[in-house]
Amino acid sequence: MKIKFLIIGLLIGHFNFAQSNNLPKGFEAGDRTKTNLNLGWKFHLGDLKAKPTSINFDDSNWEDVSVPHNPQLVSYELDSIKETWVQENYLRDISWYRKKLKIEANTSQKIFLEFEAVHNATELWVNGEKVGNYAVNGYTPFHFDITNFVKFGQENTIAIKADNTYNQTIAPDPHRTDYVKFGGLYRDVYLVTTNKLHINFNWENFDAGVHITTPTVNKNNGTVTIKTTVKNENSTDKNSKIVTNIINKDGFVIKKLISEVTIAANSSYTFRQSATVEEDYHLWSPDTPYLYRVNSVIYNEETPVDFVENKFGFRKFSLEKGKGFVLNGEPLFLVGANRHQSYPNIGDAVPNSFHYNEALQYKKAGMNIIRLSHYTQDDAFINACDELGIFVYEEPSTWIEWGDDTWFENLEKATRTMIRNHRNHPSIIVWGAGINHRGPVPRMQTVAKEEDPFRLTASASAPWDGPKNEGITDVHATMDYRRTEFPESAFTMVMEHGSSPNAEVNQFHISRYKGNKNNFAAITWLGADYNHLQPDINDDQWSRDFMTTYGVLSPYRVPKPVYYWYQSELVKKPIVHIADETASKDGKVRVFSNCQEVELYQDGTLIARQLPDNDVTKTNLNHPSFTFKHNWKKGTLKAIGYSNGEKVTEFTRQKEGKPHHIKVEYNITDQPFYAGGSDIRLVYASILDENGEVVTTTKNEVQFSISGAGEIIDNGKIYANPALVYNGVAAIYVKGTNATGTITITAKAKGLKSGKATINTVKFNTNEITNQAQPIFDYPIERVDIGGDKQLVQFEWQEWTGNSKNELKYNLKETNTQVEISADQNINWLGNGTSMIGDLSFVGTDGVFVEKGEITLKLTNLKAGKYAIETFHHARKTDIKLTNDIEVTIEDVDGSFTRTSDDHIVNYYDNSSSGERKPISIQSTFTSNGSEAVTLKFKSINAKGTLWLNGFILKQIK
Repeated sequence: MKIKFLIIGLLIGHFNFAQSNNLPKGFEAGDRTKTNLNLGWKFHLGDLKAKPTSINFDDSNWEDVSVPHNPQLVSYELDSIKETWVQENYLRDISWYRKKLKIEANTSQKIFLEFEAVHNATELWVNGEKVGNYAVNGYTPFHFDITNFVKFGQENTIAIKADNTYNQTIAPDPHRTDYVKFGGLYRDVYLVTTNKLHINFNWENFDAGVHITTPTVNKNNGTVTIKTTVKNENSTDKNSKIVTNIINKDGFVIKKLISEVTIAANSSYTFRQSATVEEDYHLWSPDTPYLYRVNSVIYNEETPVDFVENKFGFRKFSLEKGKGFVLNGEPLFLVGANRHQSYPNIGDAVPNSFHYNEALQYKKAGMNIIRLSHYTQDDAFINACDELGIFVYEEPSTWIEWGDDTWFENLEKATRTMIRNHRNHPSIIVWGAGINHRGPVPRMQTVAKEEDPFRLTASASAPWDGPKNEGITDVHATMDYRRTEFPESAFTMVMEHGSSPNAEVNQFHISRYKGNKNNFAAITWLGADYNHLQPDINDDQWSRDFMTTYGVLSPYRVPKPVYYWYQSELVKKPIVHIADETASKDGKVRVFSNCQEVELYQDGTLIARQLPDNDVTKTNLNHPSFTFKHNWKKGTLKAIGYSNGEKVTEFTRQKEGKPHHIKVEYNITDQPFYAGGSDIRLVYASILDENGEVVTTTKNEVQFSISGAGEIIDNGKIYANPALVYNGVAAIYVKGTNATGTITITAKAKGLKSGKATINTVKFNTNEITNQAQPIFDYPIERVDIGGDKQLVQFEWQEWTGNSKNELKYNLKETNTQVEISADQNINWLGNGTSMIGDLSFVGTDGVFVEKGEITLKLTNLKAGKYAIETFHHARKTDIKLTNDIEVTIEDVDGSFTRTSDDHIVNYYDNSSSGERKPISIQSTFTSNGSEAVTLKFKSINAKGTLWLNGFILKQIK
């Protein structure tokens, strides 16, 4: 095997003809296409005697639908169905989907159908022929190879049977769960075409797809290891090359890794590549969620044939006694919520825009961890957590009980798929290795550690079940609603704790868990309210409502008062917030603030100026709530927050009055709203009084109407329209028609002034590669170490060694730029084999110098563009203090510019040591027009002492 490790090479210029016009600068897709198939399906609910799998089957009477799709819309209260958590019958139906699809590919390619998830077991037919089935799990991704079933360049018929019937072998069946098992094609579906030499899917095997790890994460540098598995499905051996670019957030290639090998016919090979990142190095954390891109291009000889792109972040975490969870060397207490993916009415059929928006809501609350309860969730939500900086605890689909060997085999497969699919995401820190309430499960622990030894595993325990410690896992993850005792020594997170609209319950649990340094996380039950069926009882005394009421967000994701306490506790921005009447009642007004003191006024009269609640149950919080003993009957309240005696912020709320008018808003306005029905929006109709306050106690019904390029999501059976009002807000869903345009929603209620709002839809681009592709600026970075005959050359730097005036010119290897050193005095070379201490010490230990005067660096044959150059000027003779006293003059197409260096704040006093810093350097930028030379002149401001040039780093930045 031939392996090359290069630092910044030439820009890739070849583009696949089918996509090149739409791909951004530098992006290479090879033969790979990925087409979103969410639009244009035919749907039938229920099984049929005549299987609808043939090409000529008449589906003209079937319903036109788009994906994500829930086969059966449900009412807010689950149709008041009287069925237990086991859910043997409700929504347990078979769904059929059909689609006509023209496949623009040829017989030299591979064709796949990729499913992000389907409830629950899936069977696939293409052109009337059975392709296969997937009956492992309803929450994990899978794919079918349909190459041998398709008609290339022609129309093809796809038929899918989504079987959501009660199943003894597919978890979480056949047991009870506190969540509803909805049905259908509820996540995205894709057609993927590749070359026969291609990167396979991550979940195919342990060594499959792209697997990224960061085995070393230091404060100022890190090491990344990338395993990429390539399948050669040709009948002949192929000389394959992989070019892996590590790209910063601005799109610049900072490392290029190249490996070559011959892959035998009908076999796979896993490339293993590693790189250290020192320059342009950033850590990932909730405060700074910095993501790098790994763009992997596969070549057959010199022809690019395939690519994939992933993201990763450098972050290191550990559990340490006396500190708890330590991230990148700093203790961090994690506060967050559990998340179910379902929404009222539409169940699990949630578009990507909703996943992102919900993650953003949690981030804006200041939360830094989400537990994905109790099943594997959508890629879009994980991606959002990566981008926003939210840690994730993810688990396979179980609840309390388990089944036989076949059941466990499927659960094991689902767990492996979950981990392989999401293992590159920096947000994920915990895999669930237990079954909710029942503690650690050996088989799940070993599977998780086999697949990913770099993350924590958690026990999923309860105070009334299982060991009272972490058992065989890393973390004792327990639910605590009753003030249970802590384990004696285990690291513990409360993975579920109680919640209340007024935040009192949340404060109690979070403060309590923060009081013990072995505890490191407090995760509330629940992020947003959700539907659940009834407990396993045999009489008519139903003990629970069909919708929970203790979420931080409402079922439609409207924040409750407790949401604003989380903000006051966790967000740095000054906040003061008076809770509405769902929390400020019974003689108490609750104010949430991160200020030191709060004044509360009633109609301009001071009620009190208070410190935060001095309650033993809130001792360990950063910002306990402010509870004012005041019976608020009418009028206006104003809260003013003070810090260090000065007013910081204020908030005013008026006592809610009688319903007066309706305000209409959309849940998402900062993302494109795609036409066609795959994307949707929630519409909120808030019942306001004359002063604009939400009337939380109103019982109005709101009638919605729509005009323009949209439809209300309603089948006429779920009591969606008119909509009931919950805490002052009614909600419905809208989707776009196939044609783009403006949608106007009008909301009316008896006796109230109506409201309306408009939104525009845009065309949905089904090309997922062009949707996701970002520019790649593959500009070479030239690192040159200058010195005399025996110089110590910096690792991975170019060597410019000389001892005379005849060696003052050098051609850079990657760009063929010519660099010339000149001076008005004699130029001396130093490179005597001695060393120094500090970062980049080999650069600083030798170089060229002049006894007095200036040194000029001239660059010719530069390509047009903007450049950054860092030049090193560490004096190795002790005749000069190591200071910033160097003047630099840049002469480029923009003219001449002179400045005195100030890039080092504290001077150096030891010529043989820079401590933990780099040698003295100057950072400059200049512009080249591609024809004229650029010069940099360096002049020592000190009257005495030598002037040095040890080396430089040159890179194009535009």
